[in-house]
Amino acid sequence: MFRKVYLLFGEEEYLVQQYKHSLIEAVVDPEDSMNLNIHRQDIPDFGQIRDEVRSMPFFKERRMVVLEDTGLFAKSRAKSGSDGSDAGEGEEEEENESSKDSGASASGDGAGMAALLSSLIAEIPDSTVLLFVERPDEKKAGGRKGKVSVDKRSRLYKAVAKEGLACEFEAQDAQSLTRWVAGRLAEEKIRITSGAMERFLQMTGSDMSHIDTETQKLISYALPGGVLHLNDIEALTSEILEGKVFRMIDLITRHEQAAALNLYYDLLQLRESPHMILALLMRQFDRMMLAKDVMNRGGGTGQIMSELKLADWQARQLMNQAKFYSTDRIRALTQECVRMQQLVQSGLMEEISSVTVFKL
Repeated sequence: MFRKVYLLFGEEEYLVQQYKHSLIEAVVDPEDSMNLNIHRQDIPDFGQIRDEVRSMPFFKERRMVVLEDTGLFAKSRAKSGSDGSDAGEGEEEEENESSKDSGASASGDGAGMAALLSSLIAEIPDSTVLLFVERPDEKKAGGRKGKVSVDKRSRLYKAVAKEGLACEFEAQDAQSLTRWVAGRLAEEKIRITSGAMERFLQMTGSDMSHIDTETQKLISYALPGGVLHLNDIEALTSEILEGKVFRMIDLITRHEQAAALNLYYDLLQLRESPHMILALLMRQFDRMMLAKDVMNRGGGTGQIMSELKLADWQARQLMNQAKFYSTDRIRALTQECVRMQQLVQSGLMEEISSVTVFKL
C-alpha cells in the first residue's frame, strides 16, 4: 500500500535518486505522461498542482505528481525577525494561514505555496501519490555535496510526516561503502584485495555517484573471475581532490616536500581551486587534532573509528599522519590555514601563494 505523499532528501544524492526512480516505477509507468507529472525546479502555480493531484488516473490504478528541488522545505524568512531572531511557531502558522487565505502562489510567495501544499496533502485521494525530492546544495570540498535545506519544524514537513513518509539519506560511512562496493564486485564474480579496496575508497571519497562510476570501470576491466590489486586501482580510478590533498600531507610527513609541491602544481594544472585545497588541508588538520586527542588519552584505532565515524583503515592512516606532529603543531597548522584564508579574502595574498608559502 502506497502512502499519499513522500519526501526524499539527504546529503547522499545517489540514494535519493535511486529511491526516487524505484518509487516512480512502482507507482506508475515512467513513460506514461498521462499519469505522471514531473516538475523540476520551476514549480507551476498551485492551481495546476492541485488539479494534477485531484485528477483521476487515466485507465490506470494510480497517478503520480513529482515536485523536485522546490526549496519549499527551507527555513522561511518569515520565521526570522528583523533582528535575525526566530519567530515562534505560532507566528509561522498564523502567517501560513494568511498566505493560504490570500491564495499565494509559488511564483510570488514561497511560504504561501508551502502553506497551500500543506493543506492540499490532507486532501490527496488514494489514487494519487505526491512525491517531493530535494537535492543537496552544491559544495565545496573535493566534489562533496552540501546539506539539504529541509526544516523539519516547518508546516510542510510536518504535513508530509503526518500523512506520508519523509526519508532522509545521509552520507554513508566507510564500512557501508566497503560492503556496497564489495557486493557490487561479487555480483560480477570479481574479487578485490583489502589494500586495493582501501586505496579505491581513498581515491573516490564518499560520494556514491562517483563511486558507482568508478566501480563500473573496475567491472569492465576485471571481467568475471578477475582479481583487482592495488596497481589496478592506481591505474584505473579517478582520484578526487580530497584524496590528493590527503596524499600531499602524507608526502610532507615523509619529508618529501618537493613531491608534495609537484602534486600541488599538478592540481593547479587540472584547474583545482587553491582556496579549496587550503580548505581541505584545514579539514584534515581538524581530523588530525581529534585523532591526536584520542591518542593522548591512550586510545587507539577503535576509539578513533567510533568518535570520528571512520573505517579502520581511515583511522590507521590518520594516526600515521598525526604521530608526526605534536598537538601544539597541529593546532598551529590549523590556525595557519585560517590566517592564509583571511589574507586571500582581504586581497593581501594571491590564492596560489596561500598554499606554496604554507609551512608544514
